[in-house]
Amino acid sequence: MKKYIFLALVTVVIFSLCFLVSAQDKETTEIPEGFVFYHYQYAYMDISLFYPENWINYSSQERGVMIYLPDSNGTLMFRATPLFGKEYTLAELYSVNMDTLKEAGAVFLESVPDKLSGYPAQRTLYTMKFGKDTLKFIRYDSIIGDLFYSFSFNTQEAEFGKYLNDIIKIVRSIKINQ
Repeated sequence: MKKYIFLALVTVVIFSLCFLVSAQDKETTEIPEGFVFYHYQYAYMDISLFYPENWINYSSQERGVMIYLPDSNGTLMFRATPLFGKEYTLAELYSVNMDTLKEAGAVFLESVPDKLSGYPAQRTLYTMKFGKDTLKFIRYDSIIGDLFYSFSFNTQEAEFGKYLNDIIKIVRSIKINQ
């Protein structure tokens, strides 16, 4: 009988230690003051992120994640596109997208490697003119599993700096669940 009690106690201790170790591996990120947590799950996309509580969330199954600034003068979009088993590199897809943007009139300011949810990504800053307005964009592209993820934010060029810290917080909060 003592043998079984001892084995039960050893088992409980081992499971407790395993739980503590796995809990330490997981990143616990607090929601910054003034931000809200958002979990989006649809078909092949399962992500979570934080965004400022006064921004307006118009996300839907058809559009993906779409969040507007309170004055509607800026937009955050996050989408995933299936690769349908084809082997693409990030450089290939990035090049095609940048060529398309260049044809549409984009002026590229910066393009550097970065991370999106811990995965390699390409971060790009660029501007585009729309009539009299010039919008500034920040974009993160990444291939994770069999999906091409694209996160972008845009607003008036003169207002962009005002939102950059919030955008960096949002990007760093993104968790992609596969």
